[in-house]
Amino acid sequence: MFETFNTKDAVVWIDPLDGTSDFVKGNLPAVTVLIGLSVKGFSRAGIVHTVFTPEDQTKGRTVFGTAEQGAYKIYFDKEMSDEAILSRDIEYIEPFNHVEEPAEDHKIRVAASLSHFSKQIEEIINAIDPVEIVRLGGAGNKCCNLAYGNVDSYIHPSPGLKNWDLCAPESLIKAMGGYSTNLFQERLVYNQDSVKLKGLILGRNPRMYNLITKRMGELLETMKTTVKL
Repeated sequence: MFETFNTKDAVVWIDPLDGTSDFVKGNLPAVTVLIGLSVKGFSRAGIVHTVFTPEDQTKGRTVFGTAEQGAYKIYFDKEMSDEAILSRDIEYIEPFNHVEEPAEDHKIRVAASLSHFSKQIEEIINAIDPVEIVRLGGAGNKCCNLAYGNVDSYIHPSPGLKNWDLCAPESLIKAMGGYSTNLFQERLVYNQDSVKLKGLILGRNPRMYNLITKRMGELLETMKTTVKL
C-alpha cells in the first residue's frame, strides 16, 4: 500500500518537455513528459511519458511507478478509440536483479548526453573503463533506457539537472530496485529552496552502483571538492 502523507509535505514536480534540445533537433524519441511526487524532500512516485516511441513514432508509452507498487507501462496510439484507451492492458515491468553481482571486469554501459559531454564525464569514463558509452538525449529518456535494460548506469557529475528533471525518473528506477545518489553519495533531495541537484550517480542495482563508485575511486573524492554544483 502507498503510505498516507500530509499534503503540506508533498511537492509535484512537472517537466512538460524534457529533452528540449532533442525536440528542436528532431530527435523525437528522446522527448518525455515528467510528473514526479516528492514527500518530505524524497521522490515517491513518478510518471514518465515517452511522446514518440523509437519503434513507432505515432505511438506513445507511459511508464509509472512507486517503491511500494513497482513499475508499469502502458501504450497510447492516436488512432485508438475511447473504448480502446479505457480497456488497455497495463504491463508490469520486471524489477532489476537484486542478487546479480557484476564481474570486476564487467563492461559498464553508461548513458551519456548527446548534447553535453563534459570534461568531468570524460574523466569518469576513463576511470570506470571497461565501459560502453550509450549517447542518449533527455534525463527521462536516459532513465527509461535504464529501466528497459539498455544501459547499466546514468552518471551526471556536472551542474544542470533540476528537481523536475529527475524526481519522476528516479521514482521509476527506485520502484525497480535501482540505486541512486548525488555526486557526494548522498540521497537525492528535492526541495523548493534549491531546485538544482548536486549531480547524479545511478545504477540498476546497489552492486552495480558499488562497482561504479569503486572504479571511480580517488576521482570521485576529487570531484566532491572541485566540481562546482
